[in-house]
Amino acid sequence: MLALVLIQECGSIKNLSQENFPVLEGMSGLEESCHSADTIWSILISKAEAILTFDNERYEVSLTLYSRKDSIIYLSAVNSGYEILRASVMKDSIRVINRLDKIVYRSPLQRRFGYQYPVNFDDLQNLVSRLYLCNDKLKAHDDHMDHLVFDFDEPQVKKRILLDRSGLLMNTFEFYHQRTNKYLMGERRENSFKIFSNFMITEFEITASGGQRTYNRDIRIKMDVNPRRYTFTELR
Repeated sequence: MLALVLIQECGSIKNLSQENFPVLEGMSGLEESCHSADTIWSILISKAEAILTFDNERYEVSLTLYSRKDSIIYLSAVNSGYEILRASVMKDSIRVINRLDKIVYRSPLQRRFGYQYPVNFDDLQNLVSRLYLCNDKLKAHDDHMDHLVFDFDEPQVKKRILLDRSGLLMNTFEFYHQRTNKYLMGERRENSFKIFSNFMITEFEITASGGQRTYNRDIRIKMDVNPRRYTFTELR
């Protein structure tokens, strides 16, 4: 299962010095934040610290998250110098490499049979950075209290993203399928962000903080493994 890391974002792309960050608030703050969004084609978050829990095991990991706009989302989790999990999401598919158990999971994002997943590629991309939300400003409304609310609800699926009105940090998100009870949810906890889900392989939780953010960098993504050493599981 792909775990997306939401590391604290501040300010606009124009100014990378924290001293120069403008005060972003409400819809006008979102507009200011989005001024340079069209010039950003990739986002790399590296060396984020996280606690990852899945299969009833807990790991302290260093995370790398990379997003190439409208193309691919990539995640790597490393524990004590050893990569334990690698995952990628493309427009039409998800691929997860569990290096501990030597298993590769593959699944189309648009399933041929049964109910769909509670998220699609655009949903997951929107969670990487609020800059990706700039194309969906018409789906946002200001509650004039605490949040900017992005509503992506679909039949049988609740899809909401809430940004704090002041500072525009992502506060919570919820993607929940009412028929299957599959979900991807997250909430901010002081200087970290907790994410939990059950929608693809198994239940997992991840709490992440920190990380270095770099824009418009191209990196090589490798998702191939030795087929003689891994078991392949197709999720339809």
